[in-house]
Amino acid sequence: MEQQLSALERLIDARMANLAIRIDAQAAQVGLALASADKAVTKAETATEKRFESVNEFRQTLSDQTKTFIARVEFEVVRDSHAAHIADLASRLDKLEGKGVGLNAGWVYLVGGLTVAATVVGLVMAFA
Repeated sequence: MEQQLSALERLIDARMANLAIRIDAQAAQVGLALASADKAVTKAETATEKRFESVNEFRQTLSDQTKTFIARVEFEVVRDSHAAHIADLASRLDKLEGKGVGLNAGWVYLVGGLTVAATVVGLVMAFA
């Protein structure tokens, strides 16, 4: 019986040693998995930070660009001023064109009148 107990004790010790080895191996694998997960999380955090940095740079660019835009009220004042100047220039052009048309018509009447007068004088001299 002593031998059986001793054999049983050795068997239990061997199994316990085997379990301890397996537990150590599992612990090492879990440690590697945790290290890999930690590394992946760190990479993801770095990528997220870079993405947010680029988003913040884009926001800053938009903010800087917005500062250079003219305000709506200022634009409307300038636009209305330009519209008034354009209307004034159009009015001046219309007057100049009207004056030019009037002068051209005057020249036509003058040349026509002189032609009629010359024809009448020519006819009078021819029949006189």
